[in-house]
Amino acid sequence: MHPGGPMSVMLLRVLTLQLMGLPRPLSGSPLAVKEPPPKVLKLDLRTDVQVQEVSQAFLSITIDANLATDPRYITFLGSQRLRTLARGLSPAYLRFGGTKTDFLIFDPKKESTYEEKSYWEAQIDPDTCNLSPIPSAVKGELQLEWPIQEVLLLKEQYQNKYKNGTYTKSTVDMLYSFAKCAGLDLIFGINALMRKSNLQWDSSNAKLFLDYCTSQKYDISWELGNEPNSFRKKSGIYINGSQLGKDFIKLHSLLKMYDFKNAKLFGPDIGQLRKNSEKLLRSFLNVGGGVIDAITWHHYYVNGRNATQEDFLNPEVLDTFVFSAQKVFQVVNETRPGKKVWLGETSSAYGGGAPKLSDTYAAGFTWLDKLGLSAKMGIEVVMRQVFFGAGNYHLVDGNFDPLPDYWLSLMFKQLVGTRVLTANVKSPDKKKLRLYLHCTNNNHPKYKEGDLTLYALNLHNDTKYLQLPPHLSDKRVEKYILQPSGYKNLLSQLMRHCGGPL
Repeated sequence: MHPGGPMSVMLLRVLTLQLMGLPRPLSGSPLAVKEPPPKVLKLDLRTDVQVQEVSQAFLSITIDANLATDPRYITFLGSQRLRTLARGLSPAYLRFGGTKTDFLIFDPKKESTYEEKSYWEAQIDPDTCNLSPIPSAVKGELQLEWPIQEVLLLKEQYQNKYKNGTYTKSTVDMLYSFAKCAGLDLIFGINALMRKSNLQWDSSNAKLFLDYCTSQKYDISWELGNEPNSFRKKSGIYINGSQLGKDFIKLHSLLKMYDFKNAKLFGPDIGQLRKNSEKLLRSFLNVGGGVIDAITWHHYYVNGRNATQEDFLNPEVLDTFVFSAQKVFQVVNETRPGKKVWLGETSSAYGGGAPKLSDTYAAGFTWLDKLGLSAKMGIEVVMRQVFFGAGNYHLVDGNFDPLPDYWLSLMFKQLVGTRVLTANVKSPDKKKLRLYLHCTNNNHPKYKEGDLTLYALNLHNDTKYLQLPPHLSDKRVEKYILQPSGYKNLLSQLMRHCGGPL
C-alpha cells in the first residue's frame, strides 16, 4: 500500500524474512563440482493494493485439553520461562481445546492436586502476575514423569479410546493465570458430549463452570466441542449439524445470562472438510451460524505416523491446504456470507505430529507457508497446535526450550503486519519458490508505517537469488535469514538467525 501518498512506498525500507534453500539435494544425488552462474529471479511486488487484512492476533496458539487429563501437569503452566515464551507471541488467542474437551467434566468440589496446591501456596499474591516459580521439587518430579504421560496421551489418541476425566477450580485458575500473564485471550472449549436422552445438549455442567468463571471475573471466550464430524468414531454418539446448531444457540443464550465483558463464541471446529463433514458444516451454519463470531475449522497436511521429510517439502502437499480452504469458504459464502473464517487448530501432521519431523527445522516450511496462504486467502486467525504439550508438533518442548517453529513464530510476530499485499516471482517453477508480502508490523520499534515485509520459502535444491522490482530496487533491505544449526541440517531442532545461534 501507499499510506503516505501514491509514491511514498519508494522512500521506505523493504524487509525480508527468509527460509533459505536446502543445504543438500533431497534425492541424495552428488553436488556438481562446478556450479553454473546464479540465475537471478525477478520479483513482482504489488504495493498499491491491499488484498486482505488479518487480525493482530493472526498467529495464535493452543494448549491441548489433554494436558488436563492428569491435572498435575497443568502445573507446568506456572513456569515463568513458559509464560515468558508465550508472552513473546502476544497479542494472540490461547485456545484450550481438542478431542479431550468432550471428555472433561468440571467438578467444583474436587480437591486440587498436590502439585497445584504446592504452586499456589508458594504465591504471596496469586491475583497478580508477580508470581513465584514452580517449587523446584515439584517441577523436577513432573518433568521426570512427563515422558511417560506423553506416551499415555498419544496411546489414547492412536487407539481412539477416551475416558472421561474431571478438572477443578484450580485447573481453571492456572490456565487463566497463564493466559492473562502472557497477554493472551483465552478461548475455552466446553464439553459438547454431555447429552440428554433425546441427544439435546445438557448444559448443567457448563452452568457450573460459567458460575465459577463469573465469580472470579474471568474474561473468557468460548467453543462448544471439538471436531463434531468425528463424535461417532470417538464416542459412539452421532450429532448432526442441525442439532449442533441448536446447541450453540442454547450456549449463546446461556452466555447472555452472565456478565462476561468481551465473551465471544466460536465454532464448530470442524475437522478436514470431506463429504460428511461438509454436510455437517453446512447444516450447522444454516441453523446456528448466526450466533457465532467466527467459523472455525481444522487442517493438517498428513498423518504423523507415516509422514516423510519429502512431504514437508513437497509443494503439492503444501497446496492441498488451498483446496481445503476453498471448500470451507465456498460453504461459508453459500450459507453465512461475510462471516469470519478462522483456522481453529492446525499443524503439520495430525496424530500428535510426525516424530523427528514436526519439531524440526523442516516443519517450518509447512508452518510459514500456511501462514502466508491463510493471510492471502482471508483467514483472519490461525491457531497453532500446540504451544506446549504432548506429541511432536509443540513450539516449546518438555524442558521449556523453544523449538524452530517457535523462533519462526516469534519473528513472524515481530515483523509481519496485518495488511496483506501481493508478491509473485517470474519463474517457470513458482510453486517451489513461495513468496508473501505484508506491510510491516507497525508495533516494531525499528520500523514505521509503510515499511514492507517479504517472506520467502525456497523449496529448490539450490540457492536462488531474488531481484526487487525497479520501483523498490534502491531501497534499504534488511535480511532475516533462518537456517538449521548442527549436523542434522533440516532435521535439526536448533536454528541459526543470520549465522548466529538462537
